[in-house]
Amino acid sequence: MGKKLLSPFPTCQLENRFTSRKVETPSDMLRCDPLMSSSVELPSPLELPELPPEMQIAGEEELFFRTEDGFRIEALANLAPSAERVAVLCHPHPLDGGTMHNAIVVVLAKRLLERGQGRVGWIRFNYRGVGRSEGRYGASKAEVLDALAALAEARRRVAPARLSLAAYSFGTGVAYRAAIVRKDVDRVSLIAPSPRTIADEVGEYTGPVQLVAAGRDPYCTAQESKDLARRLGASLRVIEEAEHDFVRFRRGVANLAVPFIAPELAP
Repeated sequence: MGKKLLSPFPTCQLENRFTSRKVETPSDMLRCDPLMSSSVELPSPLELPELPPEMQIAGEEELFFRTEDGFRIEALANLAPSAERVAVLCHPHPLDGGTMHNAIVVVLAKRLLERGQGRVGWIRFNYRGVGRSEGRYGASKAEVLDALAALAEARRRVAPARLSLAAYSFGTGVAYRAAIVRKDVDRVSLIAPSPRTIADEVGEYTGPVQLVAAGRDPYCTAQESKDLARRLGASLRVIEEAEHDFVRFRRGVANLAVPFIAPELAP
């Protein structure tokens, strides 16, 4: 038998099993999306997913902040008081082992460190129920509150800084919805999204959007990537030989995403 594909995206059927409370949200954004057609039938997440190794990057500090609905969220951040911009990084599906230590999230943070030299900071955080973050999985809608809390913490800590969002897989829907709710998000990079992650809200965020696609992504065909980019008004960059996890191409992802989310660092 072939290797089982893991679902990086939420399904409405998971909502009642994993959501611990009803969440009332700003602008009533956090409803469960209707499922859209996809290039494959997505399987259920693993019961015992493999977690990435924990990694703290030079200059990062551990911090905690609270969401609007009262959960304490764990994060690692580099927030120089003089930073001109802060990027909030959103990780993939928590039920498939996604954490703030995911390889794509880590390579983005490392690239920001290499290029930023204190001009651009970041926050990477664990969604509710992941690591030492309180709460339970929220079927992609409650996690928007976690991203909003991270953005609020960035604004509190470095008030003058511009804000960006970068997100991978499941996190792309979380980040896009958070950008709609907050009016001060300057730009958004969506790495390996799918039509499943963003449905009714397409086009509601009016800032610059980048879509970084994998040419061999089983969850989103080349045509689906083009269609989604068009509907989002996004620039589209495709790494043709990559699959969904971007093995061997992760620095290439960072080389595309970081200049977009932090244009101050462009050569």
